Amino acid sequence: MVKRIFFIFLFFIFAISTFATVKIDEVKVKGNHRIPVETIFNYAVKSGEPFDLKKIDESVKKLYKTGLFLDVKVDLSIEDEKVVLTYIVKEKPFINKIYIEGNDEIKEDTLKEVLLIHEGDPFDKAKIEQSIAEIRKKYEDENFYNAKITYDIEERKDNSVDLIFTIDEGKEAKVVKINFYGNNVYKDKELKKIVETDEKGFWSWLTGSGKLKRDELALDRERIRAKYLNNGYMRVKVAEPEVKLNEDKTKITITFRIEEGKQYKVRKIRFKGNVHRSDKELRKRLSLKEGDIFSSEKFRKDIDSLTDAFTEIGYAFANIDPDTSINDEKQYVDIVYNVEENVLVHINEIIIGGNTKTRDRVIRREFDIHEGEIYNSKKIKASKRHIENTGYFEEVNLVEDPVDKDKIDLKLDVKEKPTGMFSLGAGYSTLDGFVGTIQLSQNNLFGLGYKLSLKSEFSSKRTDYTLSFTNPWLFDRPITFGFDLYNLKRSYYEYTKKSKGGALRLGHAIIKRKLYAYYRFAYDKIKIYNIDDTASDYIKDQEGETTTISFTPSLVWSTLDSPIDPSRGNRSKIFVKYAGGILGGDNDFVKLGLESSQYFPLFWKFVGMLHGEIGYLKSLDDDPLPVDERYRLGGMYSVRGFKYGDISPKDETGYDYGGDKYVLFNAEVTFPISESAKLKGVVFFDAGQVYDNGEDYFSYDLRKSAGFGFRWFSPIGPLRLEYGKKLDRKSGESPDRWDFSIGGMF
Repeated sequence: MVKRIFFIFLFFIFAISTFATVKIDEVKVKGNHRIPVETIFNYAVKSGEPFDLKKIDESVKKLYKTGLFLDVKVDLSIEDEKVVLTYIVKEKPFINKIYIEGNDEIKEDTLKEVLLIHEGDPFDKAKIEQSIAEIRKKYEDENFYNAKITYDIEERKDNSVDLIFTIDEGKEAKVVKINFYGNNVYKDKELKKIVETDEKGFWSWLTGSGKLKRDELALDRERIRAKYLNNGYMRVKVAEPEVKLNEDKTKITITFRIEEGKQYKVRKIRFKGNVHRSDKELRKRLSLKEGDIFSSEKFRKDIDSLTDAFTEIGYAFANIDPDTSINDEKQYVDIVYNVEENVLVHINEIIIGGNTKTRDRVIRREFDIHEGEIYNSKKIKASKRHIENTGYFEEVNLVEDPVDKDKIDLKLDVKEKPTGMFSLGAGYSTLDGFVGTIQLSQNNLFGLGYKLSLKSEFSSKRTDYTLSFTNPWLFDRPITFGFDLYNLKRSYYEYTKKSKGGALRLGHAIIKRKLYAYYRFAYDKIKIYNIDDTASDYIKDQEGETTTISFTPSLVWSTLDSPIDPSRGNRSKIFVKYAGGILGGDNDFVKLGLESSQYFPLFWKFVGMLHGEIGYLKSLDDDPLPVDERYRLGGMYSVRGFKYGDISPKDETGYDYGGDKYVLFNAEVTFPISESAKLKGVVFFDAGQVYDNGEDYFSYDLRKSAGFGFRWFSPIGPLRLEYGKKLDRKSGESPDRWDFSIGGMF
């Protein structure tokens, strides 16, 4: 029987405390539903301890501090002659769900990341208020200074609550004015061009102009400073940008305060400590020369270039420590490049790891540097790039590991990626209509680097089957060998052509990684049939089957920085196709071609491209030239705005039948529209003409067009949509034309 005699017991304890010590026999907990007893016991007094009011009081305070309870009481009782201490608790409700409403500009997940209270936590008003402050701060970071945040509670039956934050975002503050003070050398207009932060304009809803990004603003300060430093203003100071809001906090004014200082020139440049490179050699590598206006950007690049001058001849640990002496009175700077060459280093071992499929020798042959050779940073960087360009690996890591003061191991670690592909695709072009594609390919067959491809393309105008094999390193030497077997069928506007045959290919580098020579020997059995009634008599006369045996040597020069989407460099090709004669066959002709494309960066991320082509075709006997070899222009890949074949000589009856020579010029400017989506815009100018036998090049005007378009590297293949307008439209011609293709090559 439980006897509750709490106050009497206390009096009794007090009375006998001087004679004996009372121990607590048992500790209990009541009122907890969600919080484990063990958690409460961590803060409670322990059974077996002496009764101590002070300790009990401290334990109650500790339980309150956990933030888990609304109320904590202690009860002391005697049960079956045992002293029992009971903690009676009332738990705080816990947060079941957190909802955020009214947020359009910032995602819910982003806002939940800044909350200081979370689902499953006990209800805590202080943390809720702190969370509101954090949400408000997040909105201010995004320039919503008038955001209002409130919260509401919905109680549930299980001692839990749902917490709802309601947000009224208000209007985003936009940059309406950017001020510059202290700038005399550069006008405001020039400085506004180099900062990323811009003023709100009429099209801001589309372009996003006027948006303030704090981290970008800090970079803008450095951009302004760099502008001056790169033009000789070595003492320039740019203060922290000032950001001011108007009264209703919807308009932002930014102010940059500048102290320009004087412009400095380079008076003298000297070198110290260089033994294995002469002063003359080092001066040739400098972009910043004596008498030039000082440029911090050129100065940094020259340090790298001078370092490379020594690491490229074996001094792997070479260091360049520049000293600058500035004369503020005469505004000049003297530069001393202190060279520490250190020791000559050799390559000890090249260690390859991570390749589970690709053979070591396939990787090793891509190295421009070998074991035992003198260290060369240029060759090492190029080797890594060559291995990446094989396309066999997902990751390529090349680490230099010093094993002695004059020896380095090159440790290459790769991560293989799938190189086989089975693809089903579809595309469309204005030339072929809808095109279906089935392809089975392996770009690293047996881990030996062989390429094997079986491809079928089919449409209402075209049916192609091609089997190709390529060994890019014949006998582990940089010689390309391959063969093709094909069965092709294509319907043109006036006739259908079927071609069956094969070709052997051979290629090798003349200038490593830049100039290549290729040779192609081909056997074609060609059938011209299904000729349209309106076709030229020249075409009708060629109905039937013929055989063409040809040999085509070519030279290809390439310095492109990317084979798919280049921004700088050149690619040029010259070839001669010799058919018939001593090779045999029914068709005897020679075909010459020359083409060149030059890519160059313009400004920002705009890229210019100039392209030119010229072709010449001549019969080696008195027979007519094969109609499928004659030149025609027009369409997506020559002169846009014209249909394929529209630019062509006509026979005496007025029908197109192609020419024996042509010229083509293209000028393009491409620019990013959305880099994340890989979407680009293009504007272009095309000009070209086809001439017939007896006519000279440029004997009559080129046909011209101009236009614009879009190019998208979509998940299903490259897409082109381009509009061309004829600039020299003739009577009866359409004024313009849209061309579209997807799944083709740019």
